[in-house]
Amino acid sequence: MRPQRERPVTVPEGSGSPSGRVTIRDVARAAGVSRQTVTRAINGMSEISEETRQRVMRTVDELGYRPNRFAIDLSRQRTHAVGLIIGTFRNPYYAQLADSFVTELRRRDWQVVVGTADQGEAEAVRTMAAQADAIIGYFLDPAAEFAPAARGVPIIQLEERATLPGVHSVELDFQTGIRDLVTALRAKGARHFAMIDSSKPTSEGVAVGSPRRHFFEEAVGTECLVVAEPETIAGGVDGLRRLLAHDPKIDTVLAFNDLMAMGAVQGAHALGVDVPGKLRIVGVDGIALGEAISPTLTTLSLETHAVAAEAASILAELFASEPMPSASIRRVVTPVALWRESA
Repeated sequence: MRPQRERPVTVPEGSGSPSGRVTIRDVARAAGVSRQTVTRAINGMSEISEETRQRVMRTVDELGYRPNRFAIDLSRQRTHAVGLIIGTFRNPYYAQLADSFVTELRRRDWQVVVGTADQGEAEAVRTMAAQADAIIGYFLDPAAEFAPAARGVPIIQLEERATLPGVHSVELDFQTGIRDLVTALRAKGARHFAMIDSSKPTSEGVAVGSPRRHFFEEAVGTECLVVAEPETIAGGVDGLRRLLAHDPKIDTVLAFNDLMAMGAVQGAHALGVDVPGKLRIVGVDGIALGEAISPTLTTLSLETHAVAAEAASILAELFASEPMPSASIRRVVTPVALWRESA
C-alpha cells in the first residue's frame, strides 16, 4: 500500500499574535492537541506518548514556533539571558551604559550578552536572538528593518519611541532635558548660544541635524550658530574653532556628546579662551571621564542607571506574560544637568 504523505502544517488565518509571532495556541491547533500537551512535549515531560511528542515537535519546527523561554526558565528555576547591542566600544558612553545594564540585570540574576552592530543592525539582532531571551539596544535604522530578524524575540529600543508590535522602548525626553538646561544656563548669564552637532549620517546616508539640535534651537528661541563635526574629541576641537572664528561673541556652547565637549575644552585652551570665565561648554552623556579634564565637564546626563532600571522593568513585565504582549511597552527617562566646572 502506498504510504500517505503528511499534509503540510499551516496556521489558520487570523491566528497568531498581532506581531505575527506564532504562539503556543497556534501549535496546539495545528497539531490537534491541547496547550498543556504542547508544553509537555517541548519541556520533555511525561504523560504523553512518543508519537504525540514527535507530532508536536514536528509542528513546532514547521511553524517556526519559538517557546517563551522566560516561562520555561522560570519553571526550571534557570536564569534569563538578555542581549545588549551598543553602538561602539570606542565611545566611553556606551561602556558606561553597558556597565549600568550589567549591574542592573545581574542584580536580578539575569545573564547579559553584550555586542555591537558593526556588522549591521539586522545581523546583530539575528545573532543575538539565537542566544538571548530579549534584546536591548541603540538602533539607528528604522525598527521595520531590524525587528524581523529577531524572529519573535522581544526588543527594547533605547532613546527612540517604539511603534512596532513586539518592539518596546525606553525613551529619552531630550526636549524637557535640554529646555531645562538652557533655562539654567540663562540664569547663569548665558546669552550667545552655539552648538557643535554630529555630522554622522543617518541610515539613509544623509547627514542631517540631530534631534538634539532641534530641541536646542527650540529652547534657545533665537537663531544660534551650529556646526556639524564627527562625534570625536578632534571633532569638538575643530567645531569650537569654527564657531569662534565665525562669531567671537559666543559665550555658551553645547556639544552633541561629551567627547566633542571635551575636545571643545581642549580647543578653548589652545586658543587662550578661559572656560568658564569667557566661554561655557556643556556636553551630553554624563560620562565619568568628564571629571578627568580641567575644568571638569558640565554635561546633560542621560541617566544610564535609570535607563537600565526602566528597561529591566519592561523585561520583568514580559517575563510574567504568556504569551508575551505584542503592544509596545514604553518608559521615559528625562536627562538632567550634571553641573561641574565648565559651565
